[in-house]
Amino acid sequence: MEPENGLSPYEVFEGTAWEAGLLKSILDDNEIESILRNASFAPWNLFPVRSGSVKVFVAAKDAEYARLLVEEFYKNMKE
Repeated sequence: MEPENGLSPYEVFEGTAWEAGLLKSILDDNEIESILRNASFAPWNLFPVRSGSVKVFVAAKDAEYARLLVEEFYKNMKE
Protein backbone atom coordinates (compact mmCIF):
# COMPACT_ATOMS: atom_id res chain seq x y z
CA MET A 1 0.00 0.00 0.00
CA GLU A 2 1.31 3.44 -0.94
CA PRO A 3 1.61 6.17 1.68
CA GLU A 4 -1.09 8.84 1.58
CA ASN A 5 0.21 11.79 -0.43
CA GLY A 6 -2.91 13.93 -0.20
CA LEU A 7 -3.67 13.69 -3.90
CA SER A 8 -6.55 11.24 -3.81
CA PRO A 9 -9.79 12.80 -5.14
CA TYR A 10 -12.28 14.12 -2.62
CA GLU A 11 -15.83 15.13 -3.59
CA VAL A 12 -16.80 18.59 -2.31
CA PHE A 13 -19.90 19.42 -4.35
CA GLU A 14 -22.66 18.01 -6.54
CA GLY A 15 -25.04 20.24 -8.48
CA THR A 16 -25.91 21.54 -11.92
CA ALA A 17 -23.26 22.02 -14.59
CA TRP A 18 -23.59 25.80 -14.23
CA GLU A 19 -23.12 25.69 -10.43
CA ALA A 20 -20.20 23.27 -10.70
CA GLY A 21 -18.50 25.44 -13.33
CA LEU A 22 -18.93 28.54 -11.18
CA LEU A 23 -17.54 26.74 -8.13
CA LYS A 24 -14.60 25.42 -10.15
CA SER A 25 -13.79 29.00 -11.12
CA ILE A 26 -13.89 30.06 -7.45
CA LEU A 27 -11.63 27.16 -6.47
CA ASP A 28 -9.20 28.03 -9.29
CA ASP A 29 -9.11 31.65 -8.09
CA ASN A 30 -8.10 30.32 -4.66
CA GLU A 31 -5.36 28.13 -6.18
CA ILE A 32 -7.19 24.84 -5.59
CA GLU A 33 -7.11 22.49 -8.54
CA SER A 34 -10.37 20.69 -9.19
CA ILE A 35 -11.98 18.36 -11.68
CA LEU A 36 -15.58 18.04 -12.81
CA ARG A 37 -17.30 14.72 -13.45
CA ASN A 38 -20.74 14.20 -14.91
CA ALA A 39 -22.53 12.20 -12.21
CA SER A 40 -25.45 11.13 -14.38
CA PHE A 41 -23.48 9.69 -17.28
CA ALA A 42 -23.77 5.96 -17.84
CA PRO A 43 -22.26 4.08 -20.78
CA TRP A 44 -25.63 2.57 -21.68
CA ASN A 45 -27.35 5.99 -21.75
CA LEU A 46 -28.20 6.55 -25.42
CA PHE A 47 -29.48 10.08 -24.96
CA PRO A 48 -27.35 12.74 -23.24
CA VAL A 49 -29.01 14.38 -20.25
CA ARG A 50 -28.39 18.11 -20.00
CA SER A 51 -29.87 18.64 -16.55
CA GLY A 52 -27.87 15.90 -14.84
CA SER A 53 -25.72 16.60 -11.87
CA VAL A 54 -22.01 17.32 -11.98
CA LYS A 55 -19.60 16.49 -9.16
CA VAL A 56 -16.60 18.62 -8.19
CA PHE A 57 -13.51 16.87 -6.81
CA VAL A 58 -10.37 18.32 -5.23
CA ALA A 59 -7.20 16.73 -3.87
CA ALA A 60 -7.65 15.43 -0.33
CA LYS A 61 -4.93 17.82 0.88
CA ASP A 62 -7.10 20.78 -0.25
CA ALA A 63 -10.43 19.38 0.97
CA GLU A 64 -10.77 21.38 4.18
CA TYR A 65 -10.13 24.77 2.55
CA ALA A 66 -12.35 23.76 -0.39
CA ARG A 67 -15.18 22.84 2.03
CA LEU A 68 -15.02 26.35 3.51
CA LEU A 69 -15.30 27.85 0.04
CA VAL A 70 -18.21 25.53 -0.81
CA GLU A 71 -20.04 26.58 2.39
CA GLU A 72 -19.59 30.24 1.42
CA PHE A 73 -20.72 29.40 -2.13
CA TYR A 74 -23.95 27.81 -0.78
CA LYS A 75 -24.57 30.78 1.51
CA ASN A 76 -24.15 33.26 -1.33
CA MET A 77 -26.46 31.24 -3.61
CA LYS A 78 -29.28 31.54 -1.06
CA GLU A 79 -28.99 35.34 -0.80
